[in-house]
Amino acid sequence: MSAQTSPDSVLSNLLELLEAEHDALKAGQASKASSLLQPKMEAMQAFDLLVEDPARLRGVPDVKIRMERIVRLATENANLFSAVRNGVGQAVTRVSDSSAQSYVGAYTAAGEKTAFSKATGGYAKKA
Repeated sequence: MSAQTSPDSVLSNLLELLEAEHDALKAGQASKASSLLQPKMEAMQAFDLLVEDPARLRGVPDVKIRMERIVRLATENANLFSAVRNGVGQAVTRVSDSSAQSYVGAYTAAGEKTAFSKATGGYAKKA
């Protein structure tokens, strides 16, 4: 964080990024949320430098409310990212399970399953 960056702008910037990330996650736009990762990490570094010197926070309007909002959003976003990760994992599992359990073939006149290699009968020789 540069010496010119005001504590107010550090808090505002981080809040804006966390809110944008939160909105993206709630809307199911994980790629948009992940695109905010780099700017969010930079904003978090500036925030860390700011809280190392609490004297800089004196006089910042609504500092307590904004700090609480930052903590709450960061926690909620972490939980939402975890839910996205679990959801993607479950989707991958379902797709792989369904392809492993699916049957590709044909049925005999009696309704029994038969593999395609046996279903073509004499036609395979003509094809």
